[in-house]
Order: sequence, then C-alpha cells, then structure tokens
Amino acid sequence: MLHGVPALETKAGSDIGRPTEALIEDTELRACETRATLPRAAKKAFEALVAAGCQEKDIDTFDGAGNADKATQELLGHGFTKDVAQRYAAAIKQGHTLVAADIADQDADAAEAILDENGAIDLPESSHQPEKPAKADNGANVEEEAVPVVEEQVEIGKRRVSKGGMQVTTEVTETPVRETVRLREEKVDVERHKADRALGAQEADAAFEEKTVEMTATSETPEVTKEARVVEEVVLSKKATEHDKTVETSARRTDVKVKPTGDRPGTNKR
Repeated sequence: MLHGVPALETKAGSDIGRPTEALIEDTELRACETRATLPRAAKKAFEALVAAGCQEKDIDTFDGAGNADKATQELLGHGFTKDVAQRYAAAIKQGHTLVAADIADQDADAAEAILDENGAIDLPESSHQPEKPAKADNGANVEEEAVPVVEEQVEIGKRRVSKGGMQVTTEVTETPVRETVRLREEKVDVERHKADRALGAQEADAAFEEKTVEMTATSETPEVTKEARVVEEVVLSKKATEHDKTVETSARRTDVKVKPTGDRPGTNKR
C-alpha cells in the first residue's frame, strides 16, 4: 500500500481537485485513491473496483515510462504535491502500474482495502530524504556530510573558422567597334545604237530566231563575324601553412580548507 497520499475532494460534477483542507462548502465529497501496483495486479485491482460498483470511466491506469510524465501532471492537477507525484512517476518508470480511482469519500477505506488485497505496493521513499546518520564502531550515531573537490579538465583542440578570401565575379561589357569597308556594286545599263551593216549568211539565219539575253548585276554588303577567344585567365588558389600557437587558459579547482570553529578544550592561553 502507498502511504502518505492526500485525499482529493471535488465538488459534484467538477473536474478540478483540491486537497481536503481547502474545501469548506457542504458539497458531495469524492476521494482519489492512488496506488502503484505490478502490471498483473493492476488488472485485478481494476476489475475488483468495477465489481465493487466503481465506474470504469472513473478509473485511470498509468504504465510504461512514456506515461510517467502524464501521470505526474494528472496528480499535480488533482492537488498532490510535486514530491509525491514524482515518486509515483519513478515507480511507473521502474515497471509498476499506477491505478487512480475517483470514488465517493465514504468509500475511500473500502477502495483502499481492495487495492491492498490486489497487490498494492509501498510508495518508494523520496530521493530528497536526508541521509540517515552513520553509526560509529561503538554504535553511536555520527553525522557525515561530503564536500566534493571539483577540478576542471582542460582539453585544447582546434576547429576550422573562416578568415575571408577572394571572390571573382564575371560581367559582360560591350565596346563599340567601327571599321570602314570598301564595297563593290554593279549596275546593268541598256543602250541603243544605230547601225547599218550587212549580215553574213550565218548571222542572217540566227537573227530571226527568238532568244533572250539576261545580265545580272551584283553588289557587296558588309558581313560581321565574331569569334570568342581567351585573352586572359584569372586563377583562384589557396596555400596552407602551419604554425605553432601557444594557448593559455585556466582550469578551476575547488580547494577545501579545514579549520576548527569555536573553542577547543585545552587551547586557551593566559
């Protein structure tokens, strides 16, 4: 059985829980019985609570490490202290199952008995409890408190950082080019000349045949051709050099100084 679990009382129909001493109104009281049980026992406890008349919707179970935080928030929302909620969460993470039932206040004792009969276990002690005093060889209790001596370990390495560099950007510019070119142009002219001469025998036969004489004139026009040529190259390169650099830092350490306090017998001088 889990001890030290505060009862939770709420108004009828309310979802907000507060510790018992916080209520002063005459309302229907309800208690939240919470126990951590082993997984198999949790099912038996659940069924036993239902058989006793508790509604299934009023019973929540939390198991598995993934539900530990959810259980903590639920318990905090119902008025449990942070320490108690964290102790329940620790039990869940250890493999136990948390069974929480919202029941009538007058049935709290009966519900507690049902949980105990079905394998409820003790709530683990808080990890924040003070250490028990150690016992000396003669059986007397002695108090111990450890003062840690902390020392920093310095490790010096190296990492790559940017120190800037060079950036090369290309852009296109246009330069006007002007050049004079001599061009040749032909033109066909037609002229008529008066003639008075006799044709030879062959010329006379050919003169009366139909024929066409054609002459074509030509001219020259400017023609521009372009050829891209590499006239210069800009090369980016980097060289690596190595050098030694002394790095100075400090390592912290806590030193423990022991000195007596108060008056010790036999040390007073006159």
